[in-house]
Amino acid sequence: METRKFSYFIFALGISILLACSSRSVPELISTKIDLAQIKEKGVLTMLTENTSTSYYIFRENEQGYEYELLKRFSEHIGVQLKVKVISDTKKFFRYLNDGEGDIIACNYSVTRSRRKIHDFSIPYLKSKQVLVQQKPNGWEEMTPDEINKQLISDPLMLKNRTVYVRNNSSYYQRIVNLQQEIGDTIYVKEIEGDPAPEDYVLAVANGSIPLTVVDENIAKVVSKGNSNLDISTVISFTQSIAFGIRKTSPQLKAALDNWLKNFLKSKEYAELAKRYFGVEIQPQESLPIEQEMLKNGQISSFDHLFKSSAKKYGEDWILLAAIANKESRFNPYVIGLGGAYGMMQFMPISGPQYGVYPDSSPEVQIEGGMKMMKELLKRYERVPSREDQIKFALAAYNAGYCHIDDAMKLAGKNEMNPYVWKGNVELMIRNLSNPSFYRDNAVQCGAYRGHATDYANSIYNQYLKWKEQLQ
Repeated sequence: METRKFSYFIFALGISILLACSSRSVPELISTKIDLAQIKEKGVLTMLTENTSTSYYIFRENEQGYEYELLKRFSEHIGVQLKVKVISDTKKFFRYLNDGEGDIIACNYSVTRSRRKIHDFSIPYLKSKQVLVQQKPNGWEEMTPDEINKQLISDPLMLKNRTVYVRNNSSYYQRIVNLQQEIGDTIYVKEIEGDPAPEDYVLAVANGSIPLTVVDENIAKVVSKGNSNLDISTVISFTQSIAFGIRKTSPQLKAALDNWLKNFLKSKEYAELAKRYFGVEIQPQESLPIEQEMLKNGQISSFDHLFKSSAKKYGEDWILLAAIANKESRFNPYVIGLGGAYGMMQFMPISGPQYGVYPDSSPEVQIEGGMKMMKELLKRYERVPSREDQIKFALAAYNAGYCHIDDAMKLAGKNEMNPYVWKGNVELMIRNLSNPSFYRDNAVQCGAYRGHATDYANSIYNQYLKWKEQLQ
């Protein structure tokens, strides 16, 4: 990691132009003349993006991402297919855009004056501020909010002589440069090697690898949902616009996208989309009471008879599926989670219908679909010699999607580990899929995985064993 100490001299002679998604070099300004007519003739709109939770990722074999879903709807509106090109080397964003290898930059891209010199922007579809990401103090769970705040950096002035980790030459980097001038003191900046995405910086703060970072608030909100030890309350910038980057030689594409966005951003569909990615989980008031983990009168839940019936039909253990339902929804058939996952077994909108499960399906149908899916996953990993490991592989795939687990198995084999052993082998590689040096490996098909599939699999398996022993 290279340390950089800012000074007025660096500020004056440093970045003359901010580069797309933290690029490192100034691109050529000559752009290929590809506009809406050529895109329609080809039948493909190409999105240039990064593998992040706000832009584009694969979850349970489904393509996801706030910006991906926006452009997917726009591409359908203009009658073309959406193609996704994930860029691991951010220096290539401008080259791909200007050479016509991509049509739209979509990577939580803030609008700046220097970027406008290089290309056009769509109208904004998000407003966001940059925030400081830091860990809450040790023992914060037992503290009052005031006690926590006293130990946090609550004012940008408190950053003097501190070290902040951000991507070099990003909008975050420029903000720290400007902030240093505003506070009249030194701020030290380091960059994590490998050019990881901004949310990887947030995760690094969460696990204690780095002390501080700066990202857009919408990114911080998404990542902090699964990392309650993070504080993202300290704002260090004015509100900024987030928009799509478009070639200057594509005015018709810009006009079409702008017109579509103006209407879509007012729609109920957009409100629901934004809620899924940046809001809280939705749970109707008329949902059933949440079941308790502890057994009552020899029962795990009021749905035991349905679990048993489905398990008998498919020849699997009903307690295992009950443990999954407990983890996914606490046996609530009506809950709707992040990304639109629904029901007791938390099926995704795309995968649910494959198993005959819809948001309004009965608990019986939901459980039946969950059993079908788990049966398929156990069969997928039937070559795993240990039954315990086979179950953990299947559980991890239920949570993350089998594509990420298969990627972890490939990485295990490539790194002289056993791709059919869980502990210390595939389990480790699943965790490593949040590291750019691993998720950008040529063997990886589904990109980064930043979830908690390993903890998910281990905790459900332990609950399964506990209930199995109690019910004997």
